[in-house]
Amino acid sequence: MSAASARVRGKHRRKVLLLSAAVLLAGALVAGWFVVSRDRPGVPGGNHATGLPPVFPVPMNASAGQGDPVSLKGHVYVVAPPGTDQPSLAAVQDLVTATGGTPEVRAALGNPAEGSSAIFLGTSDNPAAVSLPGALGGDDAATREALGRSEGYAIATGLSSGTPTAVLTGHDSDGLFHAVQTLKQLLKDGSVAAARVSDWPLMQTRGVIEGFYGTPWSHQARLDVLEFAGAQKMNTYIYSPKDDPLLRDKWRALYSDQQLKDLQELIDTATANHIRFTYALSPGMDVCYSRDGDLGDAVAKLDSLYALGVRSFVIPLDDIDTKVQCSEDLRKYGPGQANLAKAQAAFLNGLNRRFSAGKEGLQPLQTVPTFYTGSGSSPYKKELGRALDPGIIVQWTGEDVVSHRITTDSAETARRSYGTQDTPRELVIWDNYPVNDFSQDHLFMAPVIGRDADLHSAVRGMVTNPMIEPYLSLPAIFNYADFSWNGPGYNPRLSMDEALVRLSGPDPEVRAAVQAFADLNQDWQDDELTPSAPALRRDIDQFWTDYDAGRPPSGGLLARAQLLQRLPELLPKMAVPGFAADAGHWADAAAWYGRGVEEALNMLDAAKRGDASAVAAGRKKVQDALAAAAAKTQPTLDLGVVTPVLGNGELNSFLERALQTAPPRG
Repeated sequence: MSAASARVRGKHRRKVLLLSAAVLLAGALVAGWFVVSRDRPGVPGGNHATGLPPVFPVPMNASAGQGDPVSLKGHVYVVAPPGTDQPSLAAVQDLVTATGGTPEVRAALGNPAEGSSAIFLGTSDNPAAVSLPGALGGDDAATREALGRSEGYAIATGLSSGTPTAVLTGHDSDGLFHAVQTLKQLLKDGSVAAARVSDWPLMQTRGVIEGFYGTPWSHQARLDVLEFAGAQKMNTYIYSPKDDPLLRDKWRALYSDQQLKDLQELIDTATANHIRFTYALSPGMDVCYSRDGDLGDAVAKLDSLYALGVRSFVIPLDDIDTKVQCSEDLRKYGPGQANLAKAQAAFLNGLNRRFSAGKEGLQPLQTVPTFYTGSGSSPYKKELGRALDPGIIVQWTGEDVVSHRITTDSAETARRSYGTQDTPRELVIWDNYPVNDFSQDHLFMAPVIGRDADLHSAVRGMVTNPMIEPYLSLPAIFNYADFSWNGPGYNPRLSMDEALVRLSGPDPEVRAAVQAFADLNQDWQDDELTPSAPALRRDIDQFWTDYDAGRPPSGGLLARAQLLQRLPELLPKMAVPGFAADAGHWADAAAWYGRGVEEALNMLDAAKRGDASAVAAGRKKVQDALAAAAAKTQPTLDLGVVTPVLGNGELNSFLERALQTAPPRG
């Protein structure tokens, strides 16, 4: 169920990434120069103490600690009891090495060398790991709450036996891994800032669903997104590309050895980043719900994935016929939407029982209903709520396929509609942003907005359905990680600014280029909260204000035009190279627009001077740039080659006005 289903159902709507510890460290340091204070009195996670580097997702509780920072530049003891989560341990060792220090792993600190420092790793089932934060002054109600919650963690710094120490304690191995991600962000000048952090997620499910129509992501892109999502404390990746035939059209077929090998690498990478790899099998195109053979085929397919280590599954029944399809179903259940729900519930319940028998570690089964939008009741939803096993989770997109707003009240109503008044259904929001399969000439890079801060109180979690372009989706994925971890502490603009800074790297010119590129791609379905190219619009408005008043222009629009022309040169210098590759045709179009704007400014200046020949030459250059920007260069899977669209309303409007203001002389 991606936004393309709006097209399927006739609802047209317009409108790295294997990051090394060193790159993450550079991004965190750079972020400190650009992100303003996030203090939001009365909001969990908002009292972020001055002096600490910014941490994202915004922690529930964070404050400056007592004492000095803990240097990682020298000899660093990494104290980890037997059984410590290996990805967490490896990440800490890599971090110390990247900072210039020498890590030494020990089961206990023993007699540390003079001048050394230490990092303790543990979980709440280790008494020493729980007591040590208290010894450093970190024993308080917030710490105890964090260590009592799934995926929660606490960080405390101080002196342990005279040794500068940072203690990372997780409620579980997931929490410990999340603590390491925060540790990376607390680094400044090679030292861990003196800090007290107690933190936990508000949503149980936080992640990414590759659920769009169009060219599926490459294997490498999936690996990179998994690394990125894990670093942002997400915990879910749902494999559901609509154009993978073995998920939908050929759902009964088993994978080849090479395909299984690729899936195994994805599963292993997800596990190493504390991400649940969730497999989505979509049999609804031709399934016969009452046919035992079809049920057996579905079980066999899931069994093949279980053997690889998958423990989380979804059965999407979206974007299919809205009635039963085979004669057996029609005889057994009859026609109509309520009977479709009855047939689907029987199939899902049977699959859940047969597949789960004798298997350990399975997450609750999830499904996507055929009618997956809207919060109100219907005959289909009422029957599904009555007949579907209460433990099966429903994925839901909000009031619409692409929902501009998702409210807590709407989600609460939907829970009752897909369940019962007495037993509301657990929901995971499948959020169709920033997906662009319904508008493949556009990119959507505005911050995530319009979702109630307390949605966590009504839903189990949220997954973002990203764009066909994986690396251009990373900023929004960063936003969703922030929001789903701590909705009340989420600030859309600050979160997006941080994402762009981290993806850019330390070069100021590159950062400016990335910000300018993202500005051109703010427009999302004409939403008033995401106006098209707001920074460009301000520069254009200021230029015309100056021009009409007879004042020399401020220079902002010229500087922006010159920066746009350099996008093809600057974007490949980002810390995440895949971003530039995804952006290539849009960056080229932006460069042509930048050329056109600069030529238009020269033309307008010539018009004021009365230089007719310069005006004529300028008009030709502007028109040539417009033609080049409008070239069809971006290939798609099913729509041919399209023209990249970015900030076109503002850019075309400015250039047309400029041409009218400096008309040709006969």
